[in-house]
Amino acid sequence: MAGAGSMLAACSGGAPGPGAAKNATQTSRSLRRGGNLTLGLAGGSSSDTLDPHKSLTYTDTSRLQSLYQPLAQLNAQAQVEYVLAESITPHGSLSNWVIRLRPGVTFHDGKAFTADDVIFSFQRVYDNDFTGKFGLGPIDLKNTRTLDRHTVQVKMTKPFGSFAEQLAAFWYNLYIAPAGFNPAKPSGTGPFVYQSFTPGQRSVFTRNPQYWKPGLPYVDTLTIIDFGDNTALQDALATGVIHGAGALDGPQIASLATTSGIKTVVSHSGEIVPFTMRVDQPPFNDANVRQAMRLLVDRPQLIDAALDSYGVVANDIFSPYDPAFDHSLVRAAQGDIPQAKFLLKKAGREGLTVSLTTSAVATGTVAMATVLAAQAQAAGVTINLSNVPPGTFFGPDYLKWTFAQDYYNYYPYLSQVAESMLPGSPFNETHTGNPQYTNLYNQANATANPSLRKEILQEMQRYDFNEGGYIIPAYIDVLDAYSDKITGYTAGKVGQPLSNFDFEHFAFVT
Repeated sequence: MAGAGSMLAACSGGAPGPGAAKNATQTSRSLRRGGNLTLGLAGGSSSDTLDPHKSLTYTDTSRLQSLYQPLAQLNAQAQVEYVLAESITPHGSLSNWVIRLRPGVTFHDGKAFTADDVIFSFQRVYDNDFTGKFGLGPIDLKNTRTLDRHTVQVKMTKPFGSFAEQLAAFWYNLYIAPAGFNPAKPSGTGPFVYQSFTPGQRSVFTRNPQYWKPGLPYVDTLTIIDFGDNTALQDALATGVIHGAGALDGPQIASLATTSGIKTVVSHSGEIVPFTMRVDQPPFNDANVRQAMRLLVDRPQLIDAALDSYGVVANDIFSPYDPAFDHSLVRAAQGDIPQAKFLLKKAGREGLTVSLTTSAVATGTVAMATVLAAQAQAAGVTINLSNVPPGTFFGPDYLKWTFAQDYYNYYPYLSQVAESMLPGSPFNETHTGNPQYTNLYNQANATANPSLRKEILQEMQRYDFNEGGYIIPAYIDVLDAYSDKITGYTAGKVGQPLSNFDFEHFAFVT
């Protein structure tokens, strides 16, 4: 979904928060094998799932990442990293791809992992119209076949040069399940094995004794607890009920930073919480109005007031770690109220009044909406807030709101475009359907020349900057905290909490 999996300053991998120095010294202490690791997140519900292709929330992904594995995924540095695949390469053309698989891998039920499982998983995702199908692009499943037990030949109906990147970007919707998979009996290749699961409450997993990575995971048991809110999550960590808490808010991190036995980690991520304007409905069907709305934002003030300073200024362009990201597209950080007024007058929209639908669905959403409404008054714009429950926000009107918000982890540029900017994209909240933009997307996927592809992507970014349907004022920091009894976590750029859910490396220290 939009954020999770759908809910990063320096490219060094994120900055540690208070307590990081203690963590650095602690890692020199001995790791202890075994133990029962307990972690927490807020936001679970009765719709939580263990189905490897139905991930919607952070809590879903935390469980699925423990049980299953993808062919490739984005690592903590937001780079493509092979997992069950050893290589994903084009052969002869960008419409013909070969995936070579890692040998010697078994599922939890003892079945050997083979090419048949990859084709089964692709077919399951496609037949059920799961979100992961967008990572498969224009796949021609009828002509996709196994070459041997560990090789898959993937045919496309048209060139798809970003195939490996998109498999990695959509990893939490493209886990590999065994052929004939029964969702009632979860079996993956991941570091942990299913023991029990109560939706909206907790899940328990045990160490996979036949895991293909020697020596991992370190702990014997993993328990993930769902909490009703971040305050309860903070209290559970402070009192030792859990060993790690993910996706916290600024006030919780500030308090935990001064709590004995707790270390906080701040990841400067590429996560975005965009304001979404429908380009097919007034008043946002006028590009002048959309640009005026972007120009009335005081970005540093919004980050300070709504995000407790846990964010980095963005200029309405997503995918800051993509090699083709255009760093020259920059706005006046405090906004440009005179130009915003000029564009509103040009559009015949002086004294504009709009309704903004917001909800507590991700870090800072309601606070960001409140600050934007206050800032808009300087340009003569009245924003009336409609704060609805998360269930309403993601109900039948989701993706239909004229002016609203959403959230996304970091995706490489073409993957984010596939996710939300094309006709038929699963989360096209802005209803963008610009034919030239779509054509550029197809051109980029049809070229193997990196420099030409970069030129095309930067032309697309200029559209986002000047005419797009997003206001992206910040890249959002991810805020986690841990007991000093454990180690193995790291900061990361992708936006997934709790060290990208890399629980196989978490360990107790002695």
